[in-house]
Amino acid sequence: MTSPFTRRALLIGALPAAALGLSACGSSQASSTASASGSAGGSASATSESTAAASASASASASATPSSSASETASASATADDGYVGFRLNREVPGAGTATLYTDFQCPYCAKAEPKFEEAAKKLDGVLNVTARHMPLSMHANAVPAALAVQAAEAQGKHLEMADKLFATQNDWKGIKERDKLRTLFNDYAKELGLNVEEFDKVLLASDTVKPIQRDYEHAVKIGVKGTPTFAVNDKVIEGLDSSSSVDELVSTFKREAGVK
Repeated sequence: MTSPFTRRALLIGALPAAALGLSACGSSQASSTASASGSAGGSASATSESTAAASASASASASATPSSSASETASASATADDGYVGFRLNREVPGAGTATLYTDFQCPYCAKAEPKFEEAAKKLDGVLNVTARHMPLSMHANAVPAALAVQAAEAQGKHLEMADKLFATQNDWKGIKERDKLRTLFNDYAKELGLNVEEFDKVLLASDTVKPIQRDYEHAVKIGVKGTPTFAVNDKVIEGLDSSSSVDELVSTFKREAGVK
């Protein structure tokens, strides 16, 4: 599997041709070995995943942390060994273990896993930190643009709302090749969610918006994530969990791996 950041393209620009190889979304359903597809939404370039050396060029601001309107239980950034843990789904518990879902918004298995992961986060509130991080796969042409839309919504405190919206509407946007059309649709979603559309669109197109996505992707590669959805506890990839796992299975496994009774 190669990095989805191997090409430069603006969201409003032309879609680079994608050369797709054998792959699948779920790491437990099958491992991904897709070759490069186009990224979007900022200047981004990278080497192959095997070296984990992908890096985004950037110059703007805003999307790595939410606005002051973001809820306390869903703050975007926090300190971890790599300096960032992704998006929080429950209250931070200093010193506790962290369960993380690596997700791709175009992945149908992630769409099935996300609601159960959110429910597990509620059950683990005050016990474990539960977070989500980006892992856009190169096999999905619109995975990076979708992740950018989530980051643009996060700047106004609506990360989770946009994520849920994109999962619910995957079939409506996954096949869109025209970047203007994709941008318009994402702006429509922002309006539905009560966001300031002008500000959303500005962040959507800002070159810096790709940075947290890039950071999550590189960290995923570093710890051995090979597909989505993938669950990890304290940066250890957990085998045996996938989109078919129940909420109770997620909770019990996360506790066990974190050493919590």
